[in-house]
Amino acid sequence: MRFTDRPGHARSRIVVFIAVIGCLVLVIGVALAAAIAFGTAAPPHPMQPRQLDLTDLPGLSRYTARDGVALGYRAYPGGKDQVAVLIHGSATESSVMNALAKTLQASGATVYAIDLRGHGSSGRRGDIDYIGQLDDDLADFRAVIGPTHPGAEMTLIGFSGGGAFTIRIAGGRYGALFDRYIVIDPAIVYPSPLARPNAGGWATPYLPRIIGLMMLNELGIHAFDGLDAIIFAIPPGNRNLTGAYSFRLAMNLNSRDYVGELQRTRKPMALLAGADDDQFYADRYGPLLQPAKPDLTVELVPGLDHVDMLMAPAALAAVRRIFETMPR
Repeated sequence: MRFTDRPGHARSRIVVFIAVIGCLVLVIGVALAAAIAFGTAAPPHPMQPRQLDLTDLPGLSRYTARDGVALGYRAYPGGKDQVAVLIHGSATESSVMNALAKTLQASGATVYAIDLRGHGSSGRRGDIDYIGQLDDDLADFRAVIGPTHPGAEMTLIGFSGGGAFTIRIAGGRYGALFDRYIVIDPAIVYPSPLARPNAGGWATPYLPRIIGLMMLNELGIHAFDGLDAIIFAIPPGNRNLTGAYSFRLAMNLNSRDYVGELQRTRKPMALLAGADDDQFYADRYGPLLQPAKPDLTVELVPGLDHVDMLMAPAALAAVRRIFETMPR
């Protein structure tokens, strides 16, 4: 004997199934909205300021990016054969690179230190328009200085967050714009075994919000990318520092694909770090990164922490030596 469902029973099951799916979607949507709206964290305790070398600091110059916005940089004129472009770390701006810029200038190079958009004098503080805009800005800057230095060897050098950004550039669509890359204490953060918790207290990410926004981005939704995603333990009273990053700025400086970016890098690269780095586990750089780029030079400078790499004589000497001797 054959039994069949009555049409009413079948329709009832379909209605129940749709209702269950609708409830699940609603629950997920509410959880996602809550993570984005309320997934923040308590502000970190401000760190003590470090004294940097700001003697003979050049004034700011401007170049115009492709969107018509004037962005800042500092120029250190030198020889015609070597040009170094310096990228500062998270929450700071070009003046923190002054000691390194003068060191490389003394070696005969022309040096430029830029204010990344969202920092210092460039654009609105703590935000950009889209993920990837920093890459485009750097390409625009390279196009501006190129005619002034025909035939010069171009080296991109980044510190901390600027180091992670330098890895992104080296392995990205603009990797051919520079001949060599040097990264100093690169801030390769979550997910990675390199970062100490909250970068040693310097940066507090809003992880629930970041995860929620990443999920929305996968769906093509970017309406909330301007929300804050990371806050920094900046010392009080310094108006040149940036206290928070929007999601899109944080993601543009993010090093999530650092393995792939290193594998795609075709130009010489060197990494220097303070052996006593208090934000990252310096002894892990080599074992973690060299398998992705076997010709990566890794050097740890004994006795120095993260910020020391910007100003300690041993750090400056190490960067200069690498700059002068790394493959061309």
